[in-house]
Amino acid sequence: MFTVNVNRSYQYPVSLTIYDDEGKEITGKFTALFKVVPQDQLNALPEGTLLLDQVLTGVKGLGLTGEDGKTLEGDELLHAAKNDPAISTALLGAFNTSISKKNRPRI
Repeated sequence: MFTVNVNRSYQYPVSLTIYDDEGKEITGKFTALFKVVPQDQLNALPEGTLLLDQVLTGVKGLGLTGEDGKTLEGDELLHAAKNDPAISTALLGAFNTSISKKNRPRI
């Protein structure tokens, strides 16, 4: 029997490309920590609820700094990652891929 914990969390790699002030691409990787939220709970969320607020529990290997130049940690790091358009797009892409990539039927 194949047994699956429906309350699982997992780590998944995230690739990120951003652009510096001169338009040069900067690419890196970090790890996202996701939790599985049952589909019925996701469907019942109020309109406007962000998916990352429900499924992202942390990031590793990503250094972000605040306006004061200090490295962000904990909830501040998580908020800043979800609030940055490039990072949040990369996180959403990684989450969607992590759910669907291996579960696609082969033709």
